[in-house]
Amino acid sequence: MRLGYNHEKDSIEANRYWNNTILPLLNNGSLENAVNGTYAYPNRVGLYPGMTCQFFCTFCGRNYDAKYKADDINKSFEIFKQVIDQDPKEGEFWQDRFRISGGLEPLTNLSIGKIISYGTSQGFNMQMYTNAYALSKKFLEKQQGILDLEVMRVSLYGHDSESYYRVTKNKKAYDIVKKNLKEFCMQVPKTNSKIKLGVNWIILPGRSNDVKPVFEMIKEINSVSDFKISFITLREDFSQTSNHISDEEREKLHKIFIDVEKDMDIHIDYGYALHSVRHGRPTGPIKMATHEQLDKHGWPQIATSIDSLGNLYVYHETGFLERPGSERYIIGNIKDSSIANLVQQHLSGNGIKAKPFDVGFLDAFDHTTTLLIHEATQNKAQCLNWKQELERKWKSHTQI
Repeated sequence: MRLGYNHEKDSIEANRYWNNTILPLLNNGSLENAVNGTYAYPNRVGLYPGMTCQFFCTFCGRNYDAKYKADDINKSFEIFKQVIDQDPKEGEFWQDRFRISGGLEPLTNLSIGKIISYGTSQGFNMQMYTNAYALSKKFLEKQQGILDLEVMRVSLYGHDSESYYRVTKNKKAYDIVKKNLKEFCMQVPKTNSKIKLGVNWIILPGRSNDVKPVFEMIKEINSVSDFKISFITLREDFSQTSNHISDEEREKLHKIFIDVEKDMDIHIDYGYALHSVRHGRPTGPIKMATHEQLDKHGWPQIATSIDSLGNLYVYHETGFLERPGSERYIIGNIKDSSIANLVQQHLSGNGIKAKPFDVGFLDAFDHTTTLLIHEATQNKAQCLNWKQELERKWKSHTQI
């Protein structure tokens, strides 16, 4: 279904990201618990099973020299099984608790199909983010549990061999990923899988012209089968630099978005920053939190992540093996405990004193959530009804 511009639905579209990301956190109590510093089981838990990665992307926060031991990866299924078994299965939309991604590539864990199948068997809608480099026909035959996924989203790093190599430093990346995606699209109709396949593309400053070739690449992949890539998430580069997409380029992107919508029958998710660009009212890049605005306990009531060793991390981007500084955000290990116990202990402890470079551990969602909680805390201190005030302000931010 194409995400076209519709004047009758404009007000709904304008508030889509409030409704899909912020409002659920208010409705299920996660945000309120984070503001008050009270316990709640994480609304989202990232499962990080990757052993290593085949790419060496310059923007990635991972330690290129770090690699899990094979024995630890071999035992990782029991770690993730424990997390799934201990889940309270409470709260609204608990079925959507888990996202498989991480600081390293999930498909490098040879238990990945088993992890997915087990989560699905326990009632969870398993989702995975991957670079698809290992997603060959042969690999899929051995890891058929991948087809039990609710959603698989593939991160694209180029639209031809040169652009893929420029980002990943892997000369075979483009040809292998495109071949794998075509074979995957041909394989799915032969199964009973209900999986949804999507891709993600990050728009770098000065690279708006890459958007159309990316859609051409998708069109080529979708031509091989009735099963197709059904959605794309477009995101603005959110690395910690002062180099942002200019207002002039945002105007150019607006026209590009209109053109690709006319040409492609695919759902386009523009995210926080690019949604306003699509509607012709660019508002600049998403505001980032400063380290002074980071709460000492973070907000594990909303989201956290766990790696193959059982280490539980406060922020998504801290879950990289041996990433400098990230070990300060490990709040415990679940092997002889549980996520529930570790979160409770963390919230009752002294917390973590943030350092200036810690903002590099936050992704777009993390920055947005941190600013929300910081603003709500200030409103609370001023004796305002912080929930109503927050809703008023952030709804106005999303109006187009």
